[in-house]
Order: sequence, then structure tokens, then C-alpha cells
Amino acid sequence: MNPKALALILVVVVVVVGIVVWVVVWWLGRQAGIRRADFDRLRTERNLLARAVAEIEEKTDTYRDIDSVLATDIRTTIRNLNADRLDLNR
Repeated sequence: MNPKALALILVVVVVVVGIVVWVVVWWLGRQAGIRRADFDRLRTERNLLARAVAEIEEKTDTYRDIDSVLATDIRTTIRNLNADRLDLNR
């Protein structure tokens, strides 16, 4: 058999096998119900969740700062009250 004809037959077989594999994978994907719209929806939900987590972390940092300031003010007030009480006891 001619080597060029053999090479051509080999190329045709490889292309046909590749197309068959692609069709099978595509068909299985459709059977599984996995579609681009599903991936897009999941990506959108992931982005919304990431944004919500970032906002919660930002608010947590803000509340932590407020809590720290309030705790400092309360400690200062308690010290002042204790100092005033000690002054009254003298």
C-alpha cells in the first residue's frame, strides 16, 4: 500500500475518532444537565456571596473598632469614678 494513502487513512481515522469523542462528551454533558447557563448562574451566585462576605467583614471591622473605642471609654469612666470615690472617702 502507498505510504501517502496510509497516512491519509490514518489522519481520517484520527479525525473521525476525535469527532466521535467530542460528540460523546457533548452528549453526556447534555444528559447530565450541565449547561453554560448553569455555570453562569453559579458564577453569579458565587460573586454575590463573595461580595456579601466582604461587606460583612468590613462591618465586622467597623464594629470591632467601635467596640474597642467604647471599651476604652468605659474603662476611663470607671477609673474616674473610682478615683472620685477614693477622693470622697478621704
